[in-house]
Amino acid sequence: MNLISCLIFGLVACGCESSEPQTQIEKPVEATDGGYLFAHMTDDNYGSIFYSVSRDAYNWETLNDGRTVLPAYYGHPDICKGRDGYYMISVKKGTGIPLLWHSADLVNWKNTKLAKSVFNKIKELHGYTNEETYYGAPKMFYDEPSDQYIITWHAGLTGDDSDAREWDSKRTFYTLTKDFKTFSDPQFLFSFTGADEDMATIDVIIRRQGDSYYAIMKDERTQDAAPETGKTIRIAKSPALTGPYSNPGARITPLDRWHEAPIVVPTVNGNGFYLFSENYPHQYDMFEAESLDGPWKERYFAGPKARHGCMLRVNETEYQAILKAYKQ
Repeated sequence: MNLISCLIFGLVACGCESSEPQTQIEKPVEATDGGYLFAHMTDDNYGSIFYSVSRDAYNWETLNDGRTVLPAYYGHPDICKGRDGYYMISVKKGTGIPLLWHSADLVNWKNTKLAKSVFNKIKELHGYTNEETYYGAPKMFYDEPSDQYIITWHAGLTGDDSDAREWDSKRTFYTLTKDFKTFSDPQFLFSFTGADEDMATIDVIIRRQGDSYYAIMKDERTQDAAPETGKTIRIAKSPALTGPYSNPGARITPLDRWHEAPIVVPTVNGNGFYLFSENYPHQYDMFEAESLDGPWKERYFAGPKARHGCMLRVNETEYQAILKAYKQ
């Protein structure tokens, strides 16, 4: 594997090129307190939410006999652990009305309506238009130091996802809120330079390690436009939640498999991170690093049949509650 050295902070985040075969772990370490929850869609039921669980993040079991765990949910699952429980966003199917979901235990969920203007104000401010089927797969992160939530999503210049220009124009926007009642005006999250100045980005998640923030994203450009990074996962870095973010680092995922919908969770022992990304439309692939700066090494992953989703590290009480509710 060729390791890409970390450049000076503020110029680029670190990554690595994944060219080695997957590494088989003979006996992954299992969590003794809880495990992992994978909330995801499937290819057959795109837009619905399913639960899979694991003690080691390598081997997974899909719950509820393979049925959706929340029939009223329609969207791209991304669960955020916040100040007072868990949150995620969906869309009321066929209406374009965004819904905010809240749960204390990851089993019982309630939703309230959000105003379309939370997302659609980008048309007035920036000239970009949302498609209202999924609103660009909103992601959420709770920033404990500032006690606020950042919601990120992507939108293009036509809004209908119907042609190459729409995807070439994809940019990531964000809004901030403390209470899900008042939201800041949406702004562009990135202002890249040089070869990445016009980079199309989708599926951005934000994570914090130490005093730095990391934006993990898909480089949505074609490989004709970006031969070394198109359709791969990359990471940008910033000293502040809303940036400015460095130009993204080298690709983490290989060029011969297109990836999107990245996920990052801590390892079982807490000494590193797992990064999962959807090798669409087939399955997720798995990578591991000691730091979000990389370098990343691909691992063997016995994952479930899953499309676009998220993972959470859950404690034993939460893990058992999920099993009790959905284990058949």
